[in-house]
Amino acid sequence: MERVSASHAKQNFGEVLSSAMLAPVAIARHGKVVAVLARPDMLAQRDPLEARRQARTAQQAVENTRLMKHQQVAILLLSSPLAEATALVASAQAEIDRWEALKTCSKDYIDLWREILLLSIPELAKAMCSDWKGWGIALRQNSPWRVAMR
Repeated sequence: MERVSASHAKQNFGEVLSSAMLAPVAIARHGKVVAVLARPDMLAQRDPLEARRQARTAQQAVENTRLMKHQQVAILLLSSPLAEATALVASAQAEIDRWEALKTCSKDYIDLWREILLLSIPELAKAMCSDWKGWGIALRQNSPWRVAMR
């Protein structure tokens, strides 16, 4: 499915409308899909079980992508000189401090990430790619590794 920003859709509505005649177009605002533009016949009722299966599959793909990104950060931490790895951890800690100051994240996530970031580099790399205390998927959804994942 083609994905366009809300600004692009607004400024180029005719072009987006033409694209939607061929296939649904996802419209995103701030990186999140907020609408889909499609021909009416493309929106026919689907089998609810099939729709749930597709939603589960799509969510699993998102979770797998997040896990792979965290695995890449773990490899970076493990393969970097100690000073560079320590600087990456410090940037993650600064991000958590920012979350707390702006109150943009739950205290549960803040506390768990702080706990993980206090571990040694090898333990940290393992923890962030695991199901840390049953929170692995949720923690990777709210990750302080923004700088390292660019």
